[in-house]
Parts: sequence; C-alpha cells; structure tokens
Amino acid sequence: MSKTEVVDQILAWAKAKAHTQLSKATKGGKKARVSGIPKLDDANEAGGRNSAKCTLILTEGDSAKALAVSGLGVVGRDYYGVFPLRGKLLNVREASSKQIKDNAEVQAICAIMGLQFGKEYTDVKQLRYGRLMIMTDQDQDGSHIKGLLINLIQFAWPSLLRMPGFLIEFVTPIVKCTKGKKEHAFFTLPEYEMWAEEHNGGKGWKIK
Repeated sequence: MSKTEVVDQILAWAKAKAHTQLSKATKGGKKARVSGIPKLDDANEAGGRNSAKCTLILTEGDSAKALAVSGLGVVGRDYYGVFPLRGKLLNVREASSKQIKDNAEVQAICAIMGLQFGKEYTDVKQLRYGRLMIMTDQDQDGSHIKGLLINLIQFAWPSLLRMPGFLIEFVTPIVKCTKGKKEHAFFTLPEYEMWAEEHNGGKGWKIK
C-alpha cells in the first residue's frame, strides 16, 4: 500500500469519526414541529405526511425574508417555509467538529430540515422539507453565501445533491432598466455593463 493510500484512509477515517460525533449532536429527524429557532416561518405541512412536497427558503437576511414571506401570501404557507441567514455561513470544510457543533446556524438548518449530520439519504421522505431553495442577492456576497450553502450540503449530505430538484435557487435580477413600456432585467453586473456600453450608458433609461 502506498503512502498516498494510507493518508487517504486516515483522512477518510477521521472524516467518518467527525461525522459520527456531529450526527449525535445535530437535532435531526422528522418532527411535526420544531421550537427555539428565532425568525423561522415554518411551513404548515413540514414534518407531516406531505413534508416531501415542502420547500424551505433560505434568505440572505431579514429584508429578503420579508420579500419571501410576502410571496407566501400568493402561494400559501402550507408547503413553503422561510428562514433568514445571518451573513455568511460557516465554511464547514475548514472548521473543527466543535465549531460545526457549536454553530447556531448550521444546527438550525439541521433542525428545520430534519437532517442528521453525515447521514446517507436515499429519498427525502425522512426529512421535514423535501426541497431547499436558496434566495440570495445576485452580487458577490450573495454568490459567496450560495457557495457556502452548497459546500455544507456537499460536505455533510452529498447524497442529497444527487437527487434532482432537491436544491434550487430563486433568481432575482440585480439591475432593472425601464423606459416607457420597455423593461430590461439583468441578473449579473457584467451583463448589465455590456448593455450600458451599447446604450450610451443607459441615458434616458430609469435604472434601479
């Protein structure tokens, strides 16, 4: 056996041991109700027999949560829950087991979703929510938060990423330009800047 294989086996063992410790510390499991999580707007059907149809929307801060909650007035609260993230999520790949265990936000996501750290899932029926939606701004900070969320899921529950439709994104425009009845929405700044160059810097357009 080569040194590389030995190192790989040691790292795999250490990761498995860390996941075992964390799985005991996380508040996973399919429960009809979760308590003690500030600012959570739980879906009515989360944790029930229709939990697989439920979507948890993770937003970037309270203002985005307010937007998402206002949308629930249209789609209803039965199958949609909302939870605001407080800034950037912990980078679990560079964190110790204790840091992950003590991180309130990671623990809250586990409890709300019904996830047990490091568990291999074959379907979403064991979870409180069958789908996770990321709702962040389309800027650099928003992209970073989105990346850290994907990083968390890939690190702790890679099996979920193999399930079509489990992880989705609510995409919002970063710039809107209007002139009379004309409207252009741009989802990245380079896209908007290219348009502005071709339209005299957007002169004569209302840019928001």
